[in-house]
Amino acid sequence: MKKYFVTGLVILLPLALTLAIVIFIFNFLTDPFVGMMQGLLDYFGLLHKQFLFLSSRQIQIAVSRFIILLLLFFFTVFLGAVGRWFFVHYIIKLWDYCLHSIPFVSSIYKTSQDVIKTIFTTKTKSFKQVVLVPFPNEATLSIGLVTRDHLPGVPVSEPSENMVAVFVPTTPNPTSGFLMIFKENDLLYLDMSVENALKYVISCGVILNPFKTITKEEAHQIILKASHENDYPVEQE
Repeated sequence: MKKYFVTGLVILLPLALTLAIVIFIFNFLTDPFVGMMQGLLDYFGLLHKQFLFLSSRQIQIAVSRFIILLLLFFFTVFLGAVGRWFFVHYIIKLWDYCLHSIPFVSSIYKTSQDVIKTIFTTKTKSFKQVVLVPFPNEATLSIGLVTRDHLPGVPVSEPSENMVAVFVPTTPNPTSGFLMIFKENDLLYLDMSVENALKYVISCGVILNPFKTITKEEAHQIILKASHENDYPVEQE
């Protein structure tokens, strides 16, 4: 009986927690406007009949919340569309400038802004390949992102050596880091995508999808593909 009960909890608790969070967010977004929407429904004489085991008031509340959520969604879309307009864009930049000028607040705001932009951006093509590099010393390995795989003019001990520029991001803010130059033979190439690498860094190593090392030739194919994609012009925001 105890094993059955524990198994039932394992099945029900994730579902119950998910529903609790969804209901909390749903109520949090709609609670301030429920009274106003109910007043409109009463004014027009709508939804005053009982349905099955639900009273007319319960039906009004449920419908009010659903309508409010739809209106909030369309308002958010509208706000985003207006935000692309030059004047509003200028105001947003002015707002950023003001916040960046406030001591202490500026560091928190800028760091949060950079992290959020890094999470939601899709233009990560400037990073070509994810690698493991011997950093900060030869006994440890760090996640790195290849920015350039051929560096002509860099002094090397052997003519056949190829030097690679690698950006080693810091955690949990990957917008800062170290630009290092390594010998190609010192790199371990991974089959991890750039997006997954950034999630790994931002989460301080908590979020990590399975990955494996790949050969230099396979990595070169990935880099070549990324380079071709970068040849196309990117639409400016």
